[in-house]
Amino acid sequence: MKATGNAKEGGDGKVVLLVGNPNVGKSVIFAYLTGRYTVVSNYPGTTVEIARGHTGPGHQIEVIDTPGVNSLFPASEDEKVTRDLIYKYRNAVIVQVADAKNIDRSLLLTTQLAETGCRMILVLNMMDEARQRGVEIDAARLASILGIEVIEAVAVEKRGLSRIAGAIAADSARVPSVEVVYPDLIEKKVLDVAGIEPGLERYGKLGVLSLIAGDRGLFDGDDSLEVKTIEALASAISDEEKKLASPFSYHMAAARRRMVNDITSRSVKRKALIEAESRPGPRRYAAAGSILILTAALIAALGTRSLAQAGLFPSLPVLFALVLCISIAGVRRIDRWTLHPVYGVLFLAAIVYLVYNFVGVFAAGTLVDFIQTGLFDRLLIPAVEKVSGDGFVRDLLAGDYGLVSMGLSYSISIVLPIVVVFFLVFGMLEDTGYFPRLTVLTNKLFRMVGVNGKATLPVVLGFGCVTMAILASRILETKKERIIVITLLSLAIPCSAQLGVTMSLMSAISIPAVLTIMLIIVSEFLIVGSLLGRYLKGRTSDFILELPPLRVPRVSNIALKTGARARWFLVEAVPYFLAATLLIFTLDRTGALGAVHRAVEPVTNGILGLPVETASVFIVGFFRRDYGAAGLYRLWQSGLLTGNQIVVALTVMSLFLPCLASLIVMVKEIGIRYAMIIFFFVMAMSIATGGLLNLFLGILGLAF
Repeated sequence: MKATGNAKEGGDGKVVLLVGNPNVGKSVIFAYLTGRYTVVSNYPGTTVEIARGHTGPGHQIEVIDTPGVNSLFPASEDEKVTRDLIYKYRNAVIVQVADAKNIDRSLLLTTQLAETGCRMILVLNMMDEARQRGVEIDAARLASILGIEVIEAVAVEKRGLSRIAGAIAADSARVPSVEVVYPDLIEKKVLDVAGIEPGLERYGKLGVLSLIAGDRGLFDGDDSLEVKTIEALASAISDEEKKLASPFSYHMAAARRRMVNDITSRSVKRKALIEAESRPGPRRYAAAGSILILTAALIAALGTRSLAQAGLFPSLPVLFALVLCISIAGVRRIDRWTLHPVYGVLFLAAIVYLVYNFVGVFAAGTLVDFIQTGLFDRLLIPAVEKVSGDGFVRDLLAGDYGLVSMGLSYSISIVLPIVVVFFLVFGMLEDTGYFPRLTVLTNKLFRMVGVNGKATLPVVLGFGCVTMAILASRILETKKERIIVITLLSLAIPCSAQLGVTMSLMSAISIPAVLTIMLIIVSEFLIVGSLLGRYLKGRTSDFILELPPLRVPRVSNIALKTGARARWFLVEAVPYFLAATLLIFTLDRTGALGAVHRAVEPVTNGILGLPVETASVFIVGFFRRDYGAAGLYRLWQSGLLTGNQIVVALTVMSLFLPCLASLIVMVKEIGIRYAMIIFFFVMAMSIATGGLLNLFLGILGLAF
């Protein structure tokens, strides 16, 4: 059965869909074809939104990078999005990007894509890793079996990408000729269903199989189909399935697996694993050697005391020891260590220590001071004051709430250096493939809060950007799990800029104070998550996740990624800073800021025991959480916060409301009802926690 037309809203023939399993390199190929960069990481779930660009002569061909899928019978929101896109653009060319070393899994998806009736090109990516693992694929033979063009590629090295662009431009895609042979009971059922509702023919054989497998979501919104007929068919199929020993979906999957085994037996050879890491050579120790040389040079030039003040000592020696250990042990042994319940925790502790020192001390201390003092205090602000003269313009640009002295100063001198360093470190960890291993290590922990280890990925992403993390929660399979994770992201996960500024403030207080804040946040994370997991209706999905290989991070990819994220911050976040500053300036000039301070004074000054100036910090923190954190940093610099007040303020800010962008995305993802419940719950929790902390510190007479 082949598709003969558009099932849903059709395309115009000038659309290319990049489709594939998670973490196979679609985004790298998208970036090459379109010149647009998307977040490229060595873990699944990166493409959380649909990226669009153009390629070909005159950029007339639209390219869409779809979320990774394991099946076109959706088990998650991401898979549903990709499946619906395929049927929306029925005249599009599907470029399936396959992980060559996991060719069996990729071909299972190929057989499903073939049943849509769409034209296809198959890209065998990561051919270098496949050969290293002893997987030899006869691409020509595979192309003959499938009836489509097969292109070998190593996307990160740009090998084979020009062939992909050429095949798209030449319009050489074809409908696959391979066809899965199902048992007679399935084939008969396909014919019966297609005969009763001829409109299903437009969906190809996969559409009919979807209905037989119990998935009616594909046909939602198709007014050309008789709803009553579809419901009657689904009911009859369900009644018939109950009489079978195994469901129809089981027989479909078994037939598909037999077909894939037959294809691989004719086109794939598997040899002994090639131990590339056992080969001697200087490249294996290049990273450790570079860190050693840098450390020695900095010690000789600045001394250990200056490096310690900057957070680089003993951070650099610890980093050198960690990288050297990895180089000596080899990838496979380190892979086992990261999953070990003891060694894995020690490995994580070392990473947290390094991140804290590089981001919270070096970036938030040395770099912030350099930019703030050297650029703004000595050059930019005095120049603006001189040019603007006295009066309104001077106050607007360089006053207490000036666009330059506050808006640009907060965003460029305080937040930007922290963001860049955090993204740099975060990007290196992404590229190594460490984060998916962290999901295995934390699976039992997340089971305590009603989800599974997959929740680690959006939580980790939340330390970069909570808004993106909310989108990434789509990799969780049930609505219950998504609501739990989104609630925890909104409550207890600070974004990158906020986290960096928070780290810098933590450096101003004692270790017991830092541990107190961390204990409160982690406790609320676990308690709230556990209560939601226990009492929120719904099921928890099984924990099934493929671990990508550990890789040496590529400098070019990290640089590109960090640059793209820094540009995103400058384009997306800085306007929020300026808008929030203008709001505060307007409130101050009209006298409304004083009224706001008086209105919230019972909370800030009474319940939380904080200076009245923190009111404006929390208000604008709703626009940007990092802006609020930067405001606390300024208050601390001005000597307006005591040790206890810093602890209370940091606790409240860490548990504070999600930013406006996160709230908007939250409404989009889970609906306004749940979004508003989470919004007011988080606001109440943050204030109540800060108030109780302030009360207990006073009662116990503790001073940090």
